[in-house]
Parts: sequence; structure tokens; C-alpha cells
Amino acid sequence: MYNKLLLAIDLNNPKGSQFVIENALRLTAQIQDPVFRVVTIVEPVDDSFISAFLPKNFDKSVIEEVNKALHEFTQKYFPPNAKVQHIVAHGTVYEELNRIADEKDVDLILMLASSKPNAKGLSNNTRRVAKYGSKPVLILK
Repeated sequence: MYNKLLLAIDLNNPKGSQFVIENALRLTAQIQDPVFRVVTIVEPVDDSFISAFLPKNFDKSVIEEVNKALHEFTQKYFPPNAKVQHIVAHGTVYEELNRIADEKDVDLILMLASSKPNAKGLSNNTRRVAKYGSKPVLILK
């Protein structure tokens, strides 16, 4: 069974992220002490023109704020006794998800087909997690 889950959360899509958590809780309802590794990815600012105007430690302060927001978000949807590890990564979404899944030796990755509501098909990141990763992926619509 799936005891160690990696949940891909997009804080810009709270309804979709709530759906991922609800499905993870349903999947593990009969499992004793499941571990939920909840990850959100902060993508780097690639535009050198824009990055020239940002403060020196901009990425670090953004990661701290996202970490705080992730904790607040998960407190709403997980039961108080749930084992939840919060992970905020910085980089390319699919690469970071696959790296963390391998590093944490998860049993299953849960993610949305696309973070855009009413999107048809899979997002590029979802497709790449499934294609290049070594862990099973449950894609939710």
C-alpha cells in the first residue's frame, strides 16, 4: 500500500490543492500512520532584466513566505494528528518533484493533471513528472 505520499501543491490554485489533499486522505484512510510530504515549488525568475531590479536575497525571502503560507494552508485541510512534512523547493517543477520523490523514497506522487482549472489534458510538468520520474504518479482531474 501507499504509506509515504508526495503531494504536489500549487498555492496559486487552492481548490485544486485542497482536492489533492482530500484524495490523499481518502487513499490513506485505512493505513496506520501515513506520512504526507507536501511540496510546493518556487520557480526561479529567469528574466535577467527583471531579476536585475529585485533585492539581493529575493529568492530566500520568497521561500520563507511560501513556507509560511504552505503551513497555514495544510493546517486547514489535514487532521491535527497527521504526519505532514512541508517542503518548499526552488527550481524547475518536474525536476524538483522527481528529485524529492527519489530523495524521500515516496511510494506515490499525487498531483493535478493541470493547475489551470478546466484545462484539457496534462500540463507539461505533470507529463514530465510521469515520463522522467521513477515513482508511481496518481494524476488527478
